[in-house]
Amino acid sequence: MSTDPLIADLGWLQIHDSAFPSGRFVHSNGLEAWLATRPAAGEPEIHAAVRAYVGGSVATLDAVILGHAWLADSTEVLVDLDRLDRAHKITRSARVSSESCGGQLASVARRVLRGAETSEYLQLVVSGDTPGNLAVVDGVVQRTLGIERDRAIAGALRSSYSGLLSAAVRLGRLGPMRAQQLVCDDAPWIADLARTAECAPLAAVTSFVPELEIAAMRHETTSARLFST
Repeated sequence: MSTDPLIADLGWLQIHDSAFPSGRFVHSNGLEAWLATRPAAGEPEIHAAVRAYVGGSVATLDAVILGHAWLADSTEVLVDLDRLDRAHKITRSARVSSESCGGQLASVARRVLRGAETSEYLQLVVSGDTPGNLAVVDGVVQRTLGIERDRAIAGALRSSYSGLLSAAVRLGRLGPMRAQQLVCDDAPWIADLARTAECAPLAAVTSFVPELEIAAMRHETTSARLFST
């Protein structure tokens, strides 16, 4: 675990960079299919859908799990968190997105990030002996890099938010400059979500974004699609 704050910050920037091969930005989490059935949806509707997903699923489930994974003092606790996270992902699409990104992050982290190669939990993820949900892997990797817990949670929330907006841009439904403005404008909201997630007990975890979850299930049967989920 790094004790140099600047080195930790550089690690934080690296794992949240779109060039880092964790697969964070290859999933639309139902947004692609949702937009396909709403050809008239403009910026207000897209913005509302993205906020609903981040506020109703990422902030109330994955960000909370990540925070507890960061604090976990044993591999057994991490495996239990992994199973809990999976149990709350009711659609196959949600599980595929979370576990494929988590598995990829674990694999890359063990190969290129200092200290991650010794993690017993990450080895279990790579070997397929635990689901490897992104939230749990993220918590382990960010703690290993010396990234503070509150920063780790905030980074995951921002990546999820900006990733969905990026999906809308790549689908031609939102302008890139406007997407960046929304990220900037919603920074206080994301910070508030992070502070709430940081204090939330595991008993409070929940996920409920029905429109995007239904769209994600429809996405699985679509032959022509840009995103994996």
